Amino acid sequence: MNHNFEIRLRWHNARPPEREIGGDYSHESIITSDKHATLVASAAGGFGGDVRLWNPEELLMAAIAQCHMLSFLYAAQEAGISIVDYVDDITGAMSYQGGSGAMTGVTLRPTIETIASAADVDRLHDEAKAMCVLRASVNFPITIESVVARPGANLN
Repeated sequence: MNHNFEIRLRWHNARPPEREIGGDYSHESIITSDKHATLVASAAGGFGGDVRLWNPEELLMAAIAQCHMLSFLYAAQEAGISIVDYVDDITGAMSYQGGSGAMTGVTLRPTIETIASAADVDRLHDEAKAMCVLRASVNFPITIESVVARPGANLN
């Protein structure tokens, strides 16, 4: 089964540049879809972007984390394992040299609130790894450092 997705990316040099790094043009873009809220994004701060806005590297990290989480929750449901809460603190690294760069790794650090054993949670992560389309679509390592919390934990 194939799935198709459509979004629109719009850039317009709408404001005068006020930066020394990243060129004399706007680094902001607007991502829209007929079915979603508008997302305003920019380049990362180190590339002259607005640090208050999401950048492509952060969006990639968020997409990977969400893909893994949704795959994990599906595997849990299929196994009859109840998940109460799921909070993930994600980090990523990029190497940039000589005008070119690449993401070199993403680490997911989910804390899962459940009565399931740590071994069951690890098995669910392994199943999620096999199912996550984005994991299969990138060429850098994605590491998972999971913690199991018992129900009633406050996972702020």
